[in-house]
Amino acid sequence: MRNLRIAGLFVIIASLMGVLAWRWISQRGLVTLNYTNAPLAQVIRSIERQGMVEIHTNADLALLVTLRLTRSPVFEAIETLAVRIDAEARLAYIAAPTGGQISEVLAAFGGGARLDGWAVFSPGFAGRLVPGETALVDPRKIGWKVSADTDKSLQALLDQGAQKTGANFAVPVNWNPTVAAVPPAGKVGKVTADLLQTAHGQVREVFLLSIDARREDRPAPTESSEQHGGSVFSAPRGGQENPEWTAERAAARIAALPAEDQAEAGKRFDDARAFWEAMRGLPDEERRIKIEEYMSRPEVQLRMEERAALREARQTPEQREQRYRNYIERKEQIKGPPTRS
Repeated sequence: MRNLRIAGLFVIIASLMGVLAWRWISQRGLVTLNYTNAPLAQVIRSIERQGMVEIHTNADLALLVTLRLTRSPVFEAIETLAVRIDAEARLAYIAAPTGGQISEVLAAFGGGARLDGWAVFSPGFAGRLVPGETALVDPRKIGWKVSADTDKSLQALLDQGAQKTGANFAVPVNWNPTVAAVPPAGKVGKVTADLLQTAHGQVREVFLLSIDARREDRPAPTESSEQHGGSVFSAPRGGQENPEWTAERAAARIAALPAEDQAEAGKRFDDARAFWEAMRGLPDEERRIKIEEYMSRPEVQLRMEERAALREARQTPEQREQRYRNYIERKEQIKGPPTRS
């Protein structure tokens, strides 16, 4: 009888452990926050711990933040925090021969300075290609199939990765080994890690909350940030976009959307792609007129309003009020001083 009781006790303990393990796995990567006027550094640490991610920002870490979320997907939490501090959230892969170099450039970013000697590869269109895309797509879910028939230097492949996935990549400008074999297709983080292992380097996956120091409503930038436009990761994309790679990026983002939204998103992208391809070769003035006509279409305006409304929904009431004040001020500036009769 005693042995039966002990066996039963073990069964109960095992069942409880199973339930706890299932709850831990099911909530893994979900973020719950309940902060009122908490330092930004504290909020970031909480998201990092719960979401198992690494976050860096060039914002003031003492900035007070109010943010409440319950079991939110980690990227939604990051995006909401970015809106609250008026920043842009970016997925980035920082690679170098040594870990110390990576730490150095991230420290420079956090200090609002640009570290010379780094090559940054960023996507066009801020990583988004689907007009009116409103669903939040975790950029880590985007797949990357490396094109093996192109330049196999590391920097050329990372530029390809930026165009195909929408992620940002940074490496020392004087480090550009040739990669003997490209990794198989997979999620961007896995492909990047495999690529850097082949190149005998190190890489860190980070989310950057980037504030543009050049904006008029920002405090005066430091000498280094003013000289370089904000940070090492703030430079706009340079170089030529590959239309096939950008189409792959759009297809990957569409595939990451809910199934019921994919068909409409695909149609929107095809329509937008056809329009922009038709703009090639047109004289500047004719192109400007056609773009203005396109942007004024009711369906395009509606999609832009939907995106703006979703971002505004993540703002605090104070942010929405300040945004309206800024709008009124800009409107008055455009009108100019009243004319005297």
